[in-house]
Amino acid sequence: MLEAFEYTHSVSPDEIDSQQHVHNLRYLQWTLWAAHAHSAALGWDAAAALEQGFGWVVRSHEITYRSAAFAGDQLIVQTWVSEIGDVTLNRRYVILRPADGQTLARVTTRWAFVDLKNRRAVKIPAAAIAQVSVPERVPALPWAAMSKPE
Repeated sequence: MLEAFEYTHSVSPDEIDSQQHVHNLRYLQWTLWAAHAHSAALGWDAAAALEQGFGWVVRSHEITYRSAAFAGDQLIVQTWVSEIGDVTLNRRYVILRPADGQTLARVTTRWAFVDLKNRRAVKIPAAAIAQVSVPERVPALPWAAMSKPE
């Protein structure tokens, strides 16, 4: 299994705020899209789980913004599961701009597996846990194996 999943995104003009950079909430949206794409790539069938009355809900987000993104930027949202408990898991993200090697944000989200009918956290199914690999250390940035970006 891959240490980290890479979700790519191109910043569109409608993501720009009145300060002429990407609005903070967009960074959060990108992490949610990356988590969904990563889970799907691992074989998680969100639609089937929903039909059975189960799903993932966010318990918390922690975001540290480091640099601004702008219209036209090509980004990578790198994500991985950093910890799995009985009913929750932590997913980490790094939002990157490869063109200049900038880390734009670091994010951690705590997700809970929930019985949506009873609205209570329940044990994460063993089949779901088996699909996830937790790296022993923080994965390298995408360009670590390449020459340094110009």
